[in-house]
Amino acid sequence: MPSPAPLQSSPEASSSATAATAAWLATGHRMTDAGSVTTAAIDLDQPRQGITLTGEGVSSASTLLGLDLRSECRLADHWLRGDDVTAVYESVDARHLRTTAMWRLHSSAGATRAWELIASAQTSLLQSDSVLAVVSEIDASDILWGTCRDGAVTWQSNPSPEATCVLLTHSSTHDSRTSVLVAAHPGDARRVSAVQHGRRTSVECWLFSTALEKGVLLRSRVLAAIGPTATATQWAGDLASAFAASPPLLTT
Repeated sequence: MPSPAPLQSSPEASSSATAATAAWLATGHRMTDAGSVTTAAIDLDQPRQGITLTGEGVSSASTLLGLDLRSECRLADHWLRGDDVTAVYESVDARHLRTTAMWRLHSSAGATRAWELIASAQTSLLQSDSVLAVVSEIDASDILWGTCRDGAVTWQSNPSPEATCVLLTHSSTHDSRTSVLVAAHPGDARRVSAVQHGRRTSVECWLFSTALEKGVLLRSRVLAAIGPTATATQWAGDLASAFAASPPLLTT
């Protein structure tokens, strides 16, 4: 029998070649995490929604790792490769910003499920405003702010400018819903904020504080995870501290 033809290296060819074994299932522009007990899906036409969670244990309106481009944008390209869903967006405003969003399955243990958004930006202008935000919206009754020191995360209920992660929990340990961790990498974070309106909480991780010049690529990442409320500070602390210890992404 003849040997199979080698896989092509282009994004489009990689997408079709790996579709059968990919961790994400593609239906048009909708990507679904095939291994998650809670339904987690990405609509590439709605980057600000990020990963939408539905099913038992989560609010139907919960969204994680949405990319706020601060303007209208168009989906210029996308592909699926292994654990990664990648989409390229071009802004239609005066910034001429080209942003690549890579939603990646992140390794986790036990009853937790984690994802990572790696965002990068570049422009065709001599100089442009590069500021972006990664947004997550969850129903939760309590917010804990986490600061990583000496390889461990310390949680506190009061907001701290040094915090690089937040844990959204529920008051009762008997609550069947999951808790949510959102963590910016300490080497990349510009600012992390969490605003609560009733039981609705919006978490924003602001990226890229400097002006972007032509020929420069900025890159940053944010982690999000869900897991049981009863052990939330433990599993969230382990994930956040390991994430903080990983080396920052290169900026060129």
